Amino acid sequence: MADTYSYTDAVRLLGGGRSRVVTALDNLAGGLLLGGSLLVPGLLALFDAKAEFARLSRELVGKASEQWHGLGRYDRTERLAAAHSVLVVTAYFEALAELDLPISFAELELTRDEQLLLTGHKIESTVRSPLRALFSSPVPRPAPHEPYGEFRGALRLMYEVVTVRLEGFLPGLAAWERLPPSDRTAFLTSVEPLPEQAIRRYDELFGRLAADFPEVAFWAQLREHEGTRAEVRGVLAVLRDARADVRELGISLAGLERTLARIAAGRTAADLPEALRRAYADTLDDSVVESGEVPDWLSVPTLGQAYVPPLCRVAELVGDDARPSDEWWWTQQPVRDDLPEFLLGYLTSPRATRTPLLVLGQPGSGKSVLTRTLAARLPAADFLVVRVELRNVSALTDLQDQIERAVRDVTGERMDWPALAGEAGGALPVVLLDGFDELLQATGISQTDYLDRVARFQRREAVQGRPVVVVVTSRTSVADRAVPPDGTVAVRLEPFDAERVSAWLDVWNAVNAENFARRDVAPLAPDTVLAHGRLAEQPLLLLMLALYDADGNALRAAGQLRRDELYERLLDRFARREVTKHRAGLDRSELDAAVAAELYRLSVVAFALFNRGAQWVTKKELDDDLGALLGPAPSSPPAEHRRTPLRPAEIVLGRFFFVHRSRVADNAAAGDDELETYEFLHATFGEYLVARLVWHVLAGMVAARQAAAVAPFGMPFGDPQPVDDGRLHALTSWAALCGRAPVVEFLTGMMPTLDQERRNCLVELLIGLFRAANWARAEHRYDRYQPRPVPVPARHAAYSVNLLLLAVCAAGTLPGSTLYGAGTNVVPSWHRHVLLWRSQLLSADWTSFVRTVALDRVGMGEHRDIQLRLAGPEDETPPPIDLGWTMGQVWPDQQPEHVPRVVTFRWGAREVNLLCGVGEDMTQHALDPLIARQPDAVKVARVGPAAQLRSEAHELVALLLTPLSETTPTERLSVYRRWLRMCEFRPFETLPLTLLLERLAADTDLPAPVAAGILSSATGQARQGYFQARPLPPEPYLRCVRVWLGRDEDADRELARLLRHLLPDLLVERNRPRPGTSTAEHLTAVLDELERLDLLDEAGVDPTLPPILRATATMAGGPAGPAPPG
Repeated sequence: MADTYSYTDAVRLLGGGRSRVVTALDNLAGGLLLGGSLLVPGLLALFDAKAEFARLSRELVGKASEQWHGLGRYDRTERLAAAHSVLVVTAYFEALAELDLPISFAELELTRDEQLLLTGHKIESTVRSPLRALFSSPVPRPAPHEPYGEFRGALRLMYEVVTVRLEGFLPGLAAWERLPPSDRTAFLTSVEPLPEQAIRRYDELFGRLAADFPEVAFWAQLREHEGTRAEVRGVLAVLRDARADVRELGISLAGLERTLARIAAGRTAADLPEALRRAYADTLDDSVVESGEVPDWLSVPTLGQAYVPPLCRVAELVGDDARPSDEWWWTQQPVRDDLPEFLLGYLTSPRATRTPLLVLGQPGSGKSVLTRTLAARLPAADFLVVRVELRNVSALTDLQDQIERAVRDVTGERMDWPALAGEAGGALPVVLLDGFDELLQATGISQTDYLDRVARFQRREAVQGRPVVVVVTSRTSVADRAVPPDGTVAVRLEPFDAERVSAWLDVWNAVNAENFARRDVAPLAPDTVLAHGRLAEQPLLLLMLALYDADGNALRAAGQLRRDELYERLLDRFARREVTKHRAGLDRSELDAAVAAELYRLSVVAFALFNRGAQWVTKKELDDDLGALLGPAPSSPPAEHRRTPLRPAEIVLGRFFFVHRSRVADNAAAGDDELETYEFLHATFGEYLVARLVWHVLAGMVAARQAAAVAPFGMPFGDPQPVDDGRLHALTSWAALCGRAPVVEFLTGMMPTLDQERRNCLVELLIGLFRAANWARAEHRYDRYQPRPVPVPARHAAYSVNLLLLAVCAAGTLPGSTLYGAGTNVVPSWHRHVLLWRSQLLSADWTSFVRTVALDRVGMGEHRDIQLRLAGPEDETPPPIDLGWTMGQVWPDQQPEHVPRVVTFRWGAREVNLLCGVGEDMTQHALDPLIARQPDAVKVARVGPAAQLRSEAHELVALLLTPLSETTPTERLSVYRRWLRMCEFRPFETLPLTLLLERLAADTDLPAPVAAGILSSATGQARQGYFQARPLPPEPYLRCVRVWLGRDEDADRELARLLRHLLPDLLVERNRPRPGTSTAEHLTAVLDELERLDLLDEAGVDPTLPPILRATATMAGGPAGPAPPG
């Protein structure tokens, strides 16, 4: 099926050959529809027969629609798409028929050449036929991913193109030129509103089509704000009426099922589609979690009861701008609350069989549950649904084999795909491929062409007469692992909002009403859940909160908890229940120990993910980690035990439903093994468990330290029996804790639970370990723990940066002198550490460290220091660099002569070249033009007022970039004076002073006396003492004087006196500027102004000279130009 139909294609499809109506339409169109020829003298008569043409088009749609009932889903969709294309053109002709035109088209007799031009046969012509735009071009059609208002914009553009072509063609006809001008003007004026009127007629026709065929109403995306616009209010009301069933049953897929069943009324489902539907519908009675994971007295809602369609965002993926794995990109797409309506519109639209529909979301967001519910809800009379759990089929087989395997697993029948599609009985095949991300993560094999292979499969099937819809689900973060074909539509499932949380809780409370009453437990209120933010946003996490609260309303009783407290209570409660269920009879201390061990193992899982920088971990990796950190697994059962013993990973993770397990069949030649991975349903669980284990390890070390009552340890050659940091090092020497911001937040929240004595001990402990972190370590029993290959320097970097982060969390504010010890030169030591971290940490970890830790530069000279703390929003922009602090020197405000006023420092382009660092290269690149003209600008700094040290490059950038319109004269004057002081150290160069003069000439809002004062300073600097070696630059100096002369009497006299230093030499005949140059122009203008102001004598100029210069300028090419603006 074509994605869009032209009018001609649509007529041919609906007419099914040369029917009476099609023949009549073809005759009116001059043979274009069936024969493609427009070479008839009476072609424009079609526009005169517009009413008849519109009537016949309507009749064509009406007669064809009478035969659609009973058609299969694909055939019905195809004809509805064709009918829509006919209605688009019909609307234009109906709108044309309503116009009161002053002339008829028949009066415009065509010559032979004009006929050829109209049909487009003369391709060199720039005029195109309006009929071809109507009949042969693809017609826009509404789409469920596109707002109806945007579609109307595209349709309006089409109508405007047709009208413009019509208007542009007529003036080229001989008959048109013979018409009176008034008739031509009246005609063109009459057709101006044609596009807008055609849009209104289209809205009416589209509304009628949607009323007769409900699925059409779902092709358009409706937005609430569009319903307030008068021009679309009518059609939107019709479309909403057609969607009433879906909305009537609230936020569920039951309305979708009922609407589709009504559309398919009169059709009987074939045996195979019905068998598949029965199997899928049976799963609606399954519990949303396994019964063993909840207390016996609780009732868990079934899938059919509990499924609540989430909010979503929808986007078409076109070109490189589409980034479906990017969270920020998705925030630019609007949130929608009509997922069932979107799905109904998509599945019944023509484009559904062209490319796969991509459904994205986070783990636990409901992707798999959506496919299970869809498979059960789509009526078998119209849809043949095959749900393929990619985790349960061979990852090494192609798509067709996977579909066939899925059918066998559900029905027990072996059928190849062509036979399967042939048994559909008119139902449209819909293949739901659930878990692309699981396929990817469990196999570890690149699948970049997966979606393209799916699209190729769809194209092949369409060519073979077996069109198929394919839906692929995947987590958002790996959406970039498979390149989507252009035009793929993607849906991202969003977290629950308050309405959906309330809807889910209504079901939960209703199912457990009697259970709660027997145990005197109050129903779980939405406000109680919503207070915990993100934990309430996903169905399975919401269930976790509900299970927690069911134990005596624990969630409500907890009140306002810190996040770490809430996570601790949740995890402790679930672990305690699991231990009690599997190990009955434990006393309190044994139970507490078993729960602690269970949570420790879960924390190892969290570190397995964290230290690998991965979203999931394989079973083998986890087995290795558990063995290294907890010791060998229990011995295998006796040989006669026929079941395979559980591996450590399976023992740990099989008990917690908030740990997601992905399992994909391999079916390799070596055996029928399964590839498995594990992850947390919500990343914050893992982040909390990482922080929790670090915290418990630290607490144990503090306890050991206090028990031993030892002095600061861990230093090289220090205490021979330091507290063992082997486990801390093993866990935290692979990745920076700040790489996951919540880890640091959790640790910060835990710190206040320590009393001040233990907190001080912890800080002392961490500082001692930090100082020794880069020294060689002795072998340790945890050395077997190797989550990933990492160079030794990188492990030193990760461990030392984590020790620093922990010390800052514990201390609040940590001075560098405390970190490195008294007598240590803090700044170089810190600099060396930072270079190590920047060079060895992963890029993301380094970036997060920069954002996590704030540094304050304190003290000066020998007493300079740093203070470290956790960064806040106010630290986004650090204070300006103080070069005096950087140099470690202090200058008194009143400097004696022997104190140097200039400081030089090293800036080496060769060093930058060797470093190959992005930041250094960007800085060098920015400075290259400056260095080319002023090589020392980045190496020289000057001690100014208040003992401030400023570099020449800094002052130059300030001079050039200080905005004239956004700063006060006082602020700009400060910039100019600072630059003048810099000019003192360029005695043989005119460029620094030229830059100042050019800037001053542009600053016309500056008061004239202020400008004269700056010029006076510049003149004196160039003419006094040692600095007489530098002459004044004549052209910019004269231009600047020219701007300011005539504005203020006192300033004028000052400027005239200043010119005494320049004009005598400049007016000597051998030094005079050549006539015609800008210097000569400015000189003549300045002298004229001085003459007008009667200040020639003040400037030391002979009064007879200006007329001579004017005459010379006139002979050279004309009088002096006007004064510059200002």
